[in-house]
Amino acid sequence: MNNMIDTINKFFDELKNNNIDEINIIVHSVPDPDAVGSALGFGLIAKFFDIDSKIYYDGEISHPQNKTIVNILNIAMTKTNSEVEGVNVCVDCTPLNSCAKDALLVIDHHKSTYKAKYLINKPSYGACSTIVWELIKKLDIKDFSENIEVYTALLLGIRTDTNDLISENMSKNDFIAYQELLELADKEALQKVMNYPFPRYIYDKRLSLHKEGNYTENNGMFIGGIGFISASQKDVIAILAEEYARMESINTAVIFAIIDKKTLEISIRSSNISLDVNQMCKDLFGEYGGGTSYKGGAKIPLLFYTDIDEKNADSFWKTTCTHMFKKVLKESWIAKE
Repeated sequence: MNNMIDTINKFFDELKNNNIDEINIIVHSVPDPDAVGSALGFGLIAKFFDIDSKIYYDGEISHPQNKTIVNILNIAMTKTNSEVEGVNVCVDCTPLNSCAKDALLVIDHHKSTYKAKYLINKPSYGACSTIVWELIKKLDIKDFSENIEVYTALLLGIRTDTNDLISENMSKNDFIAYQELLELADKEALQKVMNYPFPRYIYDKRLSLHKEGNYTENNGMFIGGIGFISASQKDVIAILAEEYARMESINTAVIFAIIDKKTLEISIRSSNISLDVNQMCKDLFGEYGGGTSYKGGAKIPLLFYTDIDEKNADSFWKTTCTHMFKKVLKESWIAKE
């Protein structure tokens, strides 16, 4: 912990020595609760050192729960279409999935690929929000009642990234942080976030999964596609994968869709303890796939199909489904129970 605080103090000392009074806090392209909580928490730390900050991302806040968090907690985040210039602090992200190719300070619980001068990396932690909360505590930043939205966001970050404190990557530090933040969080806001509304398109896409030719099921594995969708709706892929993986007689769900005619995106969820989903994604989709032992996915570029017209879209989709079904089942993953 002392090393973490030394890193933070040296970082802010450098800012002061160079008369820098504002920083960019960078999160990954599709901000989830852990990224949002970590960014908001570090903004509080920056304020403690009299440094202004702004949060940047370059993708979509598309998941209905993430939208609810941003709206309910009134979190200011700036979307950008270009690389952010200035002093960057990157939390819970990499150069490949953010709008910053370099950073002066990186805080992450994943193995970091940034070559930052200042680095706080805790791969044994289940959430980046836990790291930020420990920094806030160690720096003795108080005024709890004034920062209730920060603590609520940090709590939600830990809850999400540790799968309600039951994931394999959860640490004792995550559990302690969760308990402490639970005492400080806005309970009314938590209830609203937990009961976030589902947009109508989720129900529409659920129905499309069962159209003829859109799915197949074999020995505990469900593979289904939902067609062409927009980037603003792409989180429905993961939502449906989570739902179908919990269905009776199903232990692994593979859900896919084509996003804006540019990308084939796949989400995989599994309750099969003998199946390593991360390895499955890498074996099936190469450099485009990855994940954890129980969930993962892939994003495969389809740039040469952007000009596909309505006349050809249906046949292209049928070909995509046929190829996905054969590819997944051919690898004999259904036998790994």
